[in-house]
Amino acid sequence: MFYYIHGYESSPESNKGTIFKEKLNAKAIKYRDCEPEDLIISDCLKRISDVIKNDSNAVLIGSSLGGYLAASTAINHPNVKKLILLNPVIVPPYTNLDNHAGVQRRILEDMRDKRLFKNRLNAEIIILRGTKDKVVPDDWVLEFAKVQEATVIFLHDDHRFSRNLTKLPIIISDLLKK
Repeated sequence: MFYYIHGYESSPESNKGTIFKEKLNAKAIKYRDCEPEDLIISDCLKRISDVIKNDSNAVLIGSSLGGYLAASTAINHPNVKKLILLNPVIVPPYTNLDNHAGVQRRILEDMRDKRLFKNRLNAEIIILRGTKDKVVPDDWVLEFAKVQEATVIFLHDDHRFSRNLTKLPIIISDLLKK
């Protein structure tokens, strides 16, 4: 089954969540009941785990912060077979967080998971990367992709995939057929 994990300022009812539900029959996971700045990463991961733990063939689609949550979930869940990450915010452990705006520093610090840059995940990983993304630094995405031997597909788009939003289900379906 497909599961959608939304980004920091988004929700399960976002445009992506709705499109993925309609076109991919994806279940959007509600991983928080608070304002984005109040979220606790470990609580979010537990909620996601509770939803997917009994699915023996889970495919996680994670956007932005949801990309990190999807990858981090896959560490402890061998039932996650595929990850589709959309401009994932996966913070390399050595990163200086002083100059990164958008997400609270406390949250970014909780997202520094050395295992994502040291241990190879069991899941197949496909990353869709917007070439005009001004939110997530290229080196974060590419370093994670190298370690994980992920497939990276570049699209001429922004962080939210505004240009390709309605095409994302087709792009994802085609990639999963290969």
